[in-house]
Amino acid sequence: MSLTQSFEHPAVEHLTEQLARLESLFEAVPLAIAVFNDALTLVRANSRYCELTQLKPAQSTARSIYDAFPNALADLTEQIDTAVRRGAARPLRIAFSHPGGQRVVEATFTALGGERGADGVLFVASDISELEALRTDLARNVAQLEAIFDVIPESVRVYEADGTVVRSNTQAQREHRGPPPATLRDLWRHDLPRTLDGMSLFVHEHPTARALRGDSVRGETLVVRRGGDLPGEAVIEVNANPLRDASGALRGAVTVERDVTERTRLARELAEQVRRSAALYEVVSTEAERLERMVAERTEELLALQERRARERQLAAIGQLAAGVMHDVNNALNPIMAAAHLLALRADDPVAVRDYAARIARAAETGAATAARVGRFIRQEPVAEAHEQQVDLATLADEVIAMTRPLWAERARGGPVTLDFCCAAGCYVRGIPGEIREALLNLVQNALDAMRGGGTLGVHVRMVGAEAMIDVSDSGAGMTREVRERAFEPFFTTKGVNGTGLGLAEVYGIMKRHRGRAEIDSTPGVGTTLRLVFPVADGPEQAAEPTAVRRSCKRVLVVEDNDDGREFLGALLLSEGHQVDLVPNLALAWAKLDDTEGDVPYDVVVTDIGLPDGCGWDLVADVRHRWPWVRVGVITGWEPRTDGPAEAHFTLRKPVRTHDLLALVAADP
Repeated sequence: MSLTQSFEHPAVEHLTEQLARLESLFEAVPLAIAVFNDALTLVRANSRYCELTQLKPAQSTARSIYDAFPNALADLTEQIDTAVRRGAARPLRIAFSHPGGQRVVEATFTALGGERGADGVLFVASDISELEALRTDLARNVAQLEAIFDVIPESVRVYEADGTVVRSNTQAQREHRGPPPATLRDLWRHDLPRTLDGMSLFVHEHPTARALRGDSVRGETLVVRRGGDLPGEAVIEVNANPLRDASGALRGAVTVERDVTERTRLARELAEQVRRSAALYEVVSTEAERLERMVAERTEELLALQERRARERQLAAIGQLAAGVMHDVNNALNPIMAAAHLLALRADDPVAVRDYAARIARAAETGAATAARVGRFIRQEPVAEAHEQQVDLATLADEVIAMTRPLWAERARGGPVTLDFCCAAGCYVRGIPGEIREALLNLVQNALDAMRGGGTLGVHVRMVGAEAMIDVSDSGAGMTREVRERAFEPFFTTKGVNGTGLGLAEVYGIMKRHRGRAEIDSTPGVGTTLRLVFPVADGPEQAAEPTAVRRSCKRVLVVEDNDDGREFLGALLLSEGHQVDLVPNLALAWAKLDDTEGDVPYDVVVTDIGLPDGCGWDLVADVRHRWPWVRVGVITGWEPRTDGPAEAHFTLRKPVRTHDLLALVAADP
């Protein structure tokens, strides 16, 4: 038989199959395996060994056992020599460096061969990296839990199912002298626990014993004996809970004891204080009733006193208000009287007559504005929306200087007054001319009052950016910082009985209503400058072409209780060709209206509001209901109310502007 034929023998084929199976098994085993011959040279290794040592299969062939673990983090020479001499070495943990992180294996070196010595060495290693990481984490967690367990300020004990103490923290060990209790019975003998009312507990009644029987105990308070760091008795709050395994079987119990001695003492003291307070309340209840009666009597007396003082303050305020009104009205009347005197002297000069008449009208308008503001103050009503006009500040300043010039000699008797007047053109603002004129009059008169010995009066009108300014300055004594800070306060004055303290307060209010501000620059011994600052308006308004009032004859009924006012209104309407009936009260007005058959004989009814026998609004409502086609107008001395009745076709405030009245009466329905 040839050699080839011998390889094809069935026994050889069977052996080949077995070797192939062993080779597959060698690779499939989840272990790193390496076989070294009697010369300690590597002859076979599986892929797990190559992956562990980071050696390629070509690099591992015929490698010495001492060089077969290049990335091991320990010297393996001693373990290899021991395996060769004695046949086996004890299992050991070896750490290998690895690109994915350090790998830890549990490995053995085992000698192969017979009695005369080793025929080789077998290396087998199991990867325990994950197990080692888990063991490390577990050790760290256990250490942390033990540290937490030990620093808990309450006493904590863990018991086995038979009552043996298996663990206790530091606080629990400090509670008793000598060795800590080893069992629940030892603890019971040391503590001799009893309830707060003094009833002693048997060992089987202890909260821990009940937890060992499967019960949970929460917040049970006991009195126990202590012999540790603080000997004596203590009050503790006990919480106990059974410990069970995964299957639910009872394995032990844990007990937490909290010292509540101080809390219990405070609770008892609080209860005692409550008891004493209740007793004290019973004692003083009658006295409290007596005190309440006394307080009620004193309160009534105090309220009466406060009411009297309030009336006194109210009367004083009304007196100050009256003085201020007198001050402002006199300021308006002075130029009227001066102009009237000059009007009488120059009655034959038509130009002068028209000039003085215009100045009298402007001064009267200023007085009317003062009356309107007083009315709003007394009735505590908000300022109604006024018909703003385009105002040229330069023209207004020139008018005020002309109106006050006759007063300069009277105001500055100690020396002459020099005028420093400078006005820029084009300083237009939106506002009510009468109010702005009154504010400027106040400033000029105050400046003259500050220069009793004469001096320089400055009036400058200028533009600064988007603001128009009027500066009124004097060369008087000036103001201190304290006076300057209080200058705009109502009723604050430095003039004594000669002042009311309302002038600059009124200026401040006027500027607020005009969306502007008032400023003061003053230096003691040098002088004072009062500045009015307005937002600039657009250029001058184009004068509207005068609308010719159609002089159609109207039948007019005028209801006015003031004799002069009634007569002047009648004369004014008659001068325009109207037919006019004049009555002083509501009774005669209704008589005139009812004295007709069918249609009412009037086209227009004009009535005052405050009449001797009633309110003019009642007449307005009656006429509007009975004769809707009749025009009804109201003339009142009060500021027209924005929340008042709205039946009237028009409302005018006294003093009435002539052209406004004539235009409204002549208008068609």
